[in-house]
Amino acid sequence: MIIVYDSNTGVGKRFAESLGYPTQSIKEKLDAPCILITRNAGAGKIPWSTKSFIKKHQGLIKGFVNNGDSIKHGKTYCGATPLIIEKYGLVHIRNIDQGGNDEDIQAVQEFLESC
Repeated sequence: MIIVYDSNTGVGKRFAESLGYPTQSIKEKLDAPCILITRNAGAGKIPWSTKSFIKKHQGLIKGFVNNGDSIKHGKTYCGATPLIIEKYGLVHIRNIDQGGNDEDIQAVQEFLESC
């Protein structure tokens, strides 16, 4: 299983790397099952880069984690989550706040072990 991340600031990348699985950017070629660590664009929208990745690799994505910042974006915190579920039908693993914590890491690792 590969952890694929869409990260502008490096926060999503750091969370992906904390999971103990191989990681790669959404910009790299994918040919194995993965989970996606994504982010929000604007006021809780799906980033175009995430949309493009999902359209191309939807069959390989086992689930997704959305990273947001509840302090900066209170009302729109992880607003892309319901949009991704509705538009693409992906399994939602977890929302994480500001890069996540130990509990988030454990929950995502448990999901990965069940795949």
